[in-house]
Amino acid sequence: MIEVSLTELNRSNFYEKTLQTIEQICDDYAIEKDFGTLSMANQMVCDFLENTQESFTVDFYCQIESDGVTFQYAMQNGTFQQLSQNADGENTALFVLQSLADEVSFSTGYDTLITTFHVKTKTDIQRQFVQQKVRSHIFNS
Repeated sequence: MIEVSLTELNRSNFYEKTLQTIEQICDDYAIEKDFGTLSMANQMVCDFLENTQESFTVDFYCQIESDGVTFQYAMQNGTFQQLSQNADGENTALFVLQSLADEVSFSTGYDTLITTFHVKTKTDIQRQFVQQKVRSHIFNS
């Protein structure tokens, strides 16, 4: 498993940094065909935050495995409770998010949103992890 994290994202940098990360993940793990789905789901989260939160700070975590990609959005201030409510199908953002992701869940306090996408990466995750450790060791020595 590979993990990527971006911390303390806010209104001014959330969309740009998460989109760049998603694009890099799709390129690195040969899932370019899933870029549209992953980026559109991320866009739904971004739109929700911008439309409901005057200011926000979010940590973005991504886990990449050979059979899927999981995005976790953890709010430092505010909650995703409004996004989780779907009264009579009126919450378009949640409907679209549930249509794009294979799994959508919220933490008990609604401060964390987790979306999982069942995609098959074409790159051996274990090999990439070893290469990443070697590169890290070389450049940090």
